[in-house]
Amino acid sequence: MSNTEMLDVEFLKRRDEVNYFFSCLETMYSFFDQKQSMILKKKLDSPTLRTSDFMVILKSNSFLMLYNLIESTVRSFIQKIYDEITIQNLGYNDIRQELQKIWIDVSYDQLGHTTTNFDQHKKKAKEMIGFVISGEKISLTEKDINLSGNVDYRLIIELFKNHGLQMPTSHGASVGEGLREIKRKRNTIAHGNVSFIDSARDTSLSDLNVYKEDIIEYLELLNQSVSDYIVNQNYKCASE
Repeated sequence: MSNTEMLDVEFLKRRDEVNYFFSCLETMYSFFDQKQSMILKKKLDSPTLRTSDFMVILKSNSFLMLYNLIESTVRSFIQKIYDEITIQNLGYNDIRQELQKIWIDVSYDQLGHTTTNFDQHKKKAKEMIGFVISGEKISLTEKDINLSGNVDYRLIIELFKNHGLQMPTSHGASVGEGLREIKRKRNTIAHGNVSFIDSARDTSLSDLNVYKEDIIEYLELLNQSVSDYIVNQNYKCASE
């Protein structure tokens, strides 16, 4: 199986969308640098904003697209592991310790953070013990993956460690900085802290391209790690 065939389908779809958007953005920058663009520029200009502002707005949108690629892909990777657990009808004692801990945390969190009734805690503990003893099958879903707006290099490392996944070490040294910057920009835009123009005013197209290439390469490495994990059935208990 080739590397392309092993790549996550959702990742391929969103990666192609990002590459297409960046290609169009570069083409537009090139066109607006030419004299024949003057007529279109005049049509696009408003009393308060210019074509150059429109291009900055498009650059801001590239941060949203890149973050969307990152979060959706990481979620898809983890969901693939959960799907394997479901498909193989694995119980608590069948899965590795890291995944057991995740199931415990998810099950116990169903009580809610405001629950203080001791009897409720005892009842939940009894239910979980019964679940394990009876060999019921584990079910984890993407709802159990809390990523919203927070995915960066640190979180990915933590997420992979918590699932017993190997982290790639051959990626570029700047990928962590790129992931952090994209998360920061995405959140400031999404929460309305800054305007689209102010967010990307000082970001060059070449900077964005570096972020894009580094992140796509990094996600491909993560995909390989997840694929190896699934092929080798590393989600199972070591005694399996």
